[in-house]
Amino acid sequence: MNNTVIDVAAAIIVNEGKFLSAKRQGGYLNNLWEFPGGKLEKNETVESAAERELNEELGIKAIASETLLVLDYTYPDKSVRLHFVLCSLGNNKKHNLTMLEQNPTTSWFTPEIAPLNDFCPADKLALQKIKWDTILKSEDIDNDD
Repeated sequence: MNNTVIDVAAAIIVNEGKFLSAKRQGGYLNNLWEFPGGKLEKNETVESAAERELNEELGIKAIASETLLVLDYTYPDKSVRLHFVLCSLGNNKKHNLTMLEQNPTTSWFTPEIAPLNDFCPADKLALQKIKWDTILKSEDIDNDD
């Protein structure tokens, strides 16, 4: 196995008390849920990687704000450093939500009823470590506009 650690941005998007998940496509983790995102490109920040990946993978424009958790995880074939980045759906929220509703590989879960056994191992661990009460409270404030 290669000892190189791959830096990955994983987006945390919350809407109406639920977080966004996407199903992995391909590989031995195929069809497991994960926080959407992907590998950082050379000289790319985790925030810009999260925004780029959401646009490329899901066709949505999001705004990254802060890193909530950094987690190292070793899979049988690679080691990853996941940067879980809080993102908002931005100015195009209605359009973004429509795009996500039409995407069969995405779904929204509450932290309490997320199907943990159907998540990629690293994302499952993150799901248990993220301070959801704080994130959901701040989302309520944002929605008071």
